[in-house]
Amino acid sequence: MDYLISIADQLTAQLRSMRKVRQLSQADLARRLGVSQSRIAAIERNPAVVSAGQLLELLKVLGVDLVLRDTTATATPPSPLPNMTDAGSQGVW
Repeated sequence: MDYLISIADQLTAQLRSMRKVRQLSQADLARRLGVSQSRIAAIERNPAVVSAGQLLELLKVLGVDLVLRDTTATATPPSPLPNMTDAGSQGVW
């Protein structure tokens, strides 16, 4: 099932709900991630306290995929990505 997250407050509720559905306590989840139970509580209160990488790791432990969906409704195809070989080892953003 997909859950649309539009604002940070929705992520707060979803993280807690996904943990509980999997019958994990905050302490259980913390052990799996190698962090303290208080860190999990802080993340559930305010998901903005984690980096994108940490959030992805937490979602992985919960068995949840993060899906990015392009919501633009344009009829034109996206422009091609720049040739990365011309950018040197630093890449282009």
